[in-house]
Amino acid sequence: MARGSALQINPPTTICAGCSTVQRATSNFCGECGTRLSATPALKPARCASRRATVLFCDVVGYTAMSERLDPEDVFELMEKTFGVILDAVHRQSGTVNQFLGDGAMALFDRADEAIAAGLEILDRLPAIAAEARRLHGVDFGMRLGVHTGTVAVGAIGVDLRVDYTALGVTARVAASLLRVARRGELVVTETTRRLVGAPVVFEPLGEIAADDAAEPVAFYGVVDDSAVAVLGWRYESGDTVEVPDALYA
Repeated sequence: MARGSALQINPPTTICAGCSTVQRATSNFCGECGTRLSATPALKPARCASRRATVLFCDVVGYTAMSERLDPEDVFELMEKTFGVILDAVHRQSGTVNQFLGDGAMALFDRADEAIAAGLEILDRLPAIAAEARRLHGVDFGMRLGVHTGTVAVGAIGVDLRVDYTALGVTARVAASLLRVARRGELVVTETTRRLVGAPVVFEPLGEIAADDAAEPVAFYGVVDDSAVAVLGWRYESGDTVEVPDALYA
């Protein structure tokens, strides 16, 4: 940016109910027809419903360190390809990506089998992106995934100027908590989800996690490709720093 130049930020706008023209959200009256405008964006009425769902969280390992090392454009391109893989895998399993979180995503499924299948597909396709990231930028790229099943409140939340479709509740919090114990390239699920999986999937018991201050510890398992790995109880070690965005616990 040239010296002395000013960053231009477009002010919030609203639509006049009288003539449908765009006006500044801070204006009291429409500049075209004089209709009185709301001084602040109106809160949308709650539009949500409780449902049972399986929640999948995806999170990039070491995202902060990678962002500090690479140009923003390179990070954007890398995440765009990653989100494309996530979207494709989730939609293939009849799921819905309801949030992108900068360095990850949150998706909802009706069935636990679908969430596990989508997670495994994501991990299967990410090595191609990781190889490109290493070749072009010299960084190690990987993701960890967490899955939990339970009741969530699903719906639209926000104000006139910004509305998001999201899922809230303890189930989402538990799924997000699994990212604290999952390692690079690992898909971790809770006992609740494991019991609902009917497909031939091998699970390795990994222990328990305190997902909430007021809740009992939750048993969690790693999904492995080789049954011999689960029998031996082997789990690779990693020095990766765990970074879980606060947004996951909203």
